[in-house]
Amino acid sequence: MGAINDEPEGQARHDSHEGATTVVSCSFCRGTGTDPFGVMSWISSCCVCGGKGKLRIPVPYRSCPHCQKTGAVKTFTCGVCRGTGYLAMPAGPTVACPECRGTGDAAGAPALACLRCGGHGLVPAGSSGVRS
Repeated sequence: MGAINDEPEGQARHDSHEGATTVVSCSFCRGTGTDPFGVMSWISSCCVCGGKGKLRIPVPYRSCPHCQKTGAVKTFTCGVCRGTGYLAMPAGPTVACPECRGTGDAAGAPALACLRCGGHGLVPAGSSGVRS
C-alpha cells in the first residue's frame, strides 16, 4: 500500500478508492525508518516505508509466508509482499499450495517464491492452483 505520516497503528480506515486499510509497523526496518542492512549508510531511509516506520495495508491481512513477516529474503526486499511482511487475504476459500505446502518457497531454492502460488502459500480451493 504505502507509507503514512503520523497515524496510530492498528486503526482501521476505509478509503473509497482503496478499501479498508490499517496502519502497521514496517516489517522491513522493524519500525525504525532506516535501512536495516546499512547498504547505502547506517542513516539511509527504509526503502519500504520511506523512513516513516509505519505502513498502511489492506484489511483483512495475513503474514507473508515467503519472508515469514520479516519483509526481507536474505538481504533483499521480499518480492511477494514488497517488503511489508503482510499480504491481503485472498477472496474465497483457499487451501495450502500443494507444491510448496504453504511455505511460499520454491522447492530447492528457498530464496525464490513458489511458481505455483506466487509465494502466497495458498491456492483457491478446488483448483489446480496454476496462476495465470
